[in-house]
Amino acid sequence: ITKSGTRKEDLLFKKEDLQKMNVLRRLIAPMGNMEAIEFLIGKLRETKNNAEFFDSMNKSA
Repeated sequence: ITKSGTRKEDLLFKKEDLQKMNVLRRLIAPMGNMEAIEFLIGKLRETKNNAEFFDSMNKSA
């Protein structure tokens, strides 16, 4: 996840969504693989949909 992305992702997503994705990347970048996976699974379980998931990332940052 950390290294995934595309050079043209600015053409694929709205600016607001890109900002949220970057918050998520910054949150998990310093984590080890297992820690990042556990963090993501925990956050996914706490949220109902993608919008709520990304909003929770903003609160964690």
